[in-house]
Amino acid sequence: MPKGIKKQKGDISQFLAKRLGDYGLTPPIKEHKVVKLDIDEPHQKYILSCGTEVYGATTNLKYIPKEALIGWAYKLGKQGKDMKAEGRKATGTGTIAHFLIQCDLMGWEPDLSACDGEMVKAAQNSFKAYREWFQSAGLRPIAVEKQLVSHCYRFGGTIDLIAVDKHEELTLVDFKTSGGLWPEYSYQVAAYAELWQENFRRLPIQHLLLVRIDKESGEYETKQISEWKRYFEVFVACLRLAKRVKDAQAK
Repeated sequence: MPKGIKKQKGDISQFLAKRLGDYGLTPPIKEHKVVKLDIDEPHQKYILSCGTEVYGATTNLKYIPKEALIGWAYKLGKQGKDMKAEGRKATGTGTIAHFLIQCDLMGWEPDLSACDGEMVKAAQNSFKAYREWFQSAGLRPIAVEKQLVSHCYRFGGTIDLIAVDKHEELTLVDFKTSGGLWPEYSYQVAAYAELWQENFRRLPIQHLLLVRIDKESGEYETKQISEWKRYFEVFVACLRLAKRVKDAQAK
């Protein structure tokens, strides 16, 4: 934050408020309302201004080898469990956990009446971990579940959280409910950082943070991602591969 810019305790400075306003952004204002989660709602679509639909960041990374997933599938097989069913359960738990976080940051009251009880219980463990982390993080939310597209690289993504610290440096946070912080996550958050930079060039990201919120123990684990541009180079290579495969399959 530039010297001489005043701010009230707990507020953002006039300087940052103006920068946000230049892009039509305002920090979330908590508004009490009941919001119901439809866990079967179709996935977000990312559409360019020309009307073309593009892949999301995670879809573009599907050709990255996921060794942890292979081990997980082997473990399920040994236990006689169905991998697809367990995968849907894990995905559902993550969706509920992210929804609970969004509600907390926005001041909403979550309605989970349409969700599976087992998944809700696991998601609540993740939410507990998030609350413990957030209370100690010293961050103020600027954008929550921000959906963006890149016209330069032609992909989209939804950023979990953009927040500022006491120095008004921007941190991009991505929450994970998985069993570990896997290598491909670095490529994903690097893509999100590029998405933000392309859309809000005068609001640069200073920090990238992965926060794993465990759905069993209720504990959290964090990882800072530095030099994210080199991870984005890997993402761009995956992006090109995904496009080539899509074009080849269309012929």
